Amino acid sequence: MWQHRVNRVNGGHGVDGAVRPGCVPRRQAAGSAAVEFAIVVPLLLAIVIGIVYYGMVLALQQVLTLAAEEGARAALRYPSGVSGTGAAATQAARVSAASAMALGTLPTSISSAITPTNVAQAVPCASGSADLCVQVTLRLPTANILPAVPMVPVPATLSGTAMVQLSPDI
Repeated sequence: MWQHRVNRVNGGHGVDGAVRPGCVPRRQAAGSAAVEFAIVVPLLLAIVIGIVYYGMVLALQQVLTLAAEEGARAALRYPSGVSGTGAAATQAARVSAASAMALGTLPTSISSAITPTNVAQAVPCASGSADLCVQVTLRLPTANILPAVPMVPVPATLSGTAMVQLSPDI
């Protein structure tokens, strides 16, 4: 214990003036904390910014997928037999309802960036099948939505898709 006090008083030197292994004089170690801080903080900041940025990308992806699912559900809920018209008119009304619901579910800042054409389409469910499905696809270009962060890759377009099979009575 006495020798440690002597080492601290003499700046890492022993009683005889020799430098002890593992002891750094205070004059030489004074700026090491600032250098370590300058090295570590930018790395940690880059990691935190990356986590937040990709969190925003995943949140936008989830919003698009949920809006597409709501649009597909709207096609299922739409009443069949629209005012005495045929199956084609009912199908077109269901596709239109799916498109309107999908775009209406999104916040205006996102829905204004999506091209409203071909949001919902009637497609065959399987090859060779007579069943009909409604597919809702929302494509969002990320250029105007997400801020540009250097050296952080992000897809040019995010998309959310949902598909439902319509009952055969349409």
